[in-house]
Amino acid sequence: MTLQLYLLRQILAAFTVITCGITFVVFPAVAVGAVHTLGGVNMGAMLGYLPLVGMGLIPYLVPMAYLLAVTSVYGKLAAQNEWTAIRMARINPLSMLLPAFVVGAALGGGTYVLLSTVGPNFKYEQTLYRRYTVIEAFKNLSPGRTELSFDDFHLDAARRAGPNSFAEVLLYLPRKPPEEDQEFVAELATFKFTEEALEISLIDARVVLEGSAYEVGNLGFSVALDELFPPPDEDRTRGKYMTSAQLDRVINSPELWDGIKPDRLANYEYVLHRRRALSLSYLLFVLLGAPIGIALRKGTQLAAMTAGVGVAFIYYVASLRMGEQLTFITDISPSVAVWSTNGIGALVGIALTWRIVRR
Repeated sequence: MTLQLYLLRQILAAFTVITCGITFVVFPAVAVGAVHTLGGVNMGAMLGYLPLVGMGLIPYLVPMAYLLAVTSVYGKLAAQNEWTAIRMARINPLSMLLPAFVVGAALGGGTYVLLSTVGPNFKYEQTLYRRYTVIEAFKNLSPGRTELSFDDFHLDAARRAGPNSFAEVLLYLPRKPPEEDQEFVAELATFKFTEEALEISLIDARVVLEGSAYEVGNLGFSVALDELFPPPDEDRTRGKYMTSAQLDRVINSPELWDGIKPDRLANYEYVLHRRRALSLSYLLFVLLGAPIGIALRKGTQLAAMTAGVGVAFIYYVASLRMGEQLTFITDISPSVAVWSTNGIGALVGIALTWRIVRR
């Protein structure tokens, strides 16, 4: 029990330090991404957006931090010959993994609650916040601001000609199918917002088609805000906006399938199983991280940490990309596609763990 408490403290300490380190490294990249996503809005709007983005990264960054913590702690245990002493004292080596499994189970439970109940609301609020801040930034552009982007919409001007006017403008307007996107070059563009639309007036305008500009003179037209800045589904029928309880209810209630496309139903099942698989990744990382750390005891801690990062990278690429591809391109069941990565990882982890226990 004393050894297990010692390992528990070491794992928690290493996990805390590594989590803080990863946050410190990732935060600048997240901030830059937020600026790009929001089209360069003011600092206050960007700071309000960061917690919404950060909430979505937790289910991926925290398991990685835990994998590195497990690899580091057990690697250090082996490097200092404490693992050898435990074996010589005839203590069951598997019992030394119990603290890691306990912490992993607790983190996995918290992650599942986050993914199942909290995360969907944050994803919906993130989309709403993004749309609101970009529209407000467009309505209240600073005097020197001459560029604004949001998804496919793009405005670029040489200079301002007034509060809502721009000179020497390049304007790209995305349109809903079957209409084609439109690109204009104009000497002067004036914008006016109503409650539901953006009214655009172009002076000496030219329309760009297949790389060539054609004179069209002066134009005036209106574009719905919902078309330029699409709102999220108000009924929240997309899988990422639904809680796990809602997804499970729809999947297991055939009477609710009327009007739901097969692709949407497959997405529901994929999202539900992916949340569960990510939550159990902590236990998988114990099976992989501990033996890797012990096996690399003759190397450096950097080598063990590098190996841990590699394992996490392979897992995320395989689980997210391969699982999605198998689900929506082949006829494989979403549950099989999602859990295949965890299953293969578990078999590899059990083999590695058995090897270091029997060695």
